[in-house]
Amino acid sequence: MEKCNLQNLESMNGLVSCVQASDEPVIVFDGEDECLVVMRPAVFERILFDSDLLNCEKRETLHF
Repeated sequence: MEKCNLQNLESMNGLVSCVQASDEPVIVFDGEDECLVVMRPAVFERILFDSDLLNCEKRETLHF
């Protein structure tokens, strides 16, 4: 996962640019505390449905 410090961001556009450039979730820190995990929709879908990533045999093994 990528990391981003809230103090280093000048605006919300900076956060959006950081997230859009990443192919994995981005953890946003406020000082020493985690305050937010953000990701693009495609990254979220890959986490939910990529059976190789989840070490599952098929999508049917996923239960919501």
